Amino acid sequence: MGPYVISLPISTSSEHLEALAEVSNFGRTDMGYPGQGPWTYCILPEESLDDKITGMSGAKSHPFGVDTVSLQPCLSYASRSQDRYITEEWDLPNGKWIFNVVLDGHLNHYTVDCIVQQLPKVVKDALYDSARESLSMRPEYISEMLRSAIRQVDDCLTSRVLNLLPENMSGEDCVNNKDSTSELPDADLLLIAESLGGATLVLSLTDSRGNLWIANLGDCRAVLGHRYAQGWSGTQVTSVHDLNNPEELMRITQDHPGEINAIKDNRVIGFLEPTRALGDTWLKIPASYTLRMYKNARQPWISPKQFDEYASRILTPPYVSNIPDVYHLTPQTPYFLLLGSDGLLSTERYNGMNATQITGHWVNILGSVIDSGAETNINAALCLLRDILGGEDIDMVSRNLTVEMEERWMDDITLLIQTVRNA
Repeated sequence: MGPYVISLPISTSSEHLEALAEVSNFGRTDMGYPGQGPWTYCILPEESLDDKITGMSGAKSHPFGVDTVSLQPCLSYASRSQDRYITEEWDLPNGKWIFNVVLDGHLNHYTVDCIVQQLPKVVKDALYDSARESLSMRPEYISEMLRSAIRQVDDCLTSRVLNLLPENMSGEDCVNNKDSTSELPDADLLLIAESLGGATLVLSLTDSRGNLWIANLGDCRAVLGHRYAQGWSGTQVTSVHDLNNPEELMRITQDHPGEINAIKDNRVIGFLEPTRALGDTWLKIPASYTLRMYKNARQPWISPKQFDEYASRILTPPYVSNIPDVYHLTPQTPYFLLLGSDGLLSTERYNGMNATQITGHWVNILGSVIDSGAETNINAALCLLRDILGGEDIDMVSRNLTVEMEERWMDDITLLIQTVRNA
């Protein structure tokens, strides 16, 4: 019996053209990793780019002058965004307030989701109580209230997990019995998870009297742009709290003298990049408690052996601070405020530019959009996101949106822009 032969029809010339057209809409890239890949991506037509970005980022324009976007283009479940944002207008007895916060979570989703539930309520309740009791609303009082609110949320994460330890348990007892998680109910395991991860944040609060407060903890950023007669000018208001910041390097060195592992590989105890954050409780409590509460929490990002090694470096906690920087400003001209997670610098778009140049570039883009958008209702955050992804370079934007990689190729990007036209 002869071989079984399958006959296929010959393609027509039109089918050849359709196939070529389909292939021409795709490219291949190493995404800046020489020797890896290549990975396929779809080259999107210019006319559909903005709609694509709008849909993927959940772009919104809120009725009180705030535009928002939040993007993580990788579609795998494990790579879903850990960024969160909140923007709310509060009508309180002492006037209208606008509260904004961008949160950049790390290690898990539990911590950042817990903070989203707690932080706005803590701030709002403090403002309401102050108004009801006719307490001072001086700017320095509000600054201290914000500082206390942020620390209160973090202290709550810590106290809830420490309360799971048996009463009167000493550090030595913890060392002798290192696993207290094996028989805990699910509700208690959730408390452990909420304190194990972490989140950095940048926050703003404005009142109806022209005051602006900004608070930051970690590596999120705030940029303030002012409209003058000759055009727009702006600066980055916040400092980045990591070990590339000389002041943070000095602070940790002074807080932990003689500890060679307090800073390792440009990270806190060789593990964490930001030096200030909410959560990350295991870096804020004695090593004996850390080992007892967290070692066997079965996290995909660390093995029990690795956890032992990091815990051995915890000698004089805390190593991560929960004290935010708080700024009070009274802008005298129309302005915009950009709050962003650290992912806004995670693409190749700004390679070769220094921090001052990047800030100036953002101010020019947003100033132009705001000047032209008073009548057209353009989403300023969406315009800046387009620039971060590649601007007019359609190929770069397409790569960043559609490359077919199983793991994330860029950090989460969240942008919140508040525009005040009548300062």
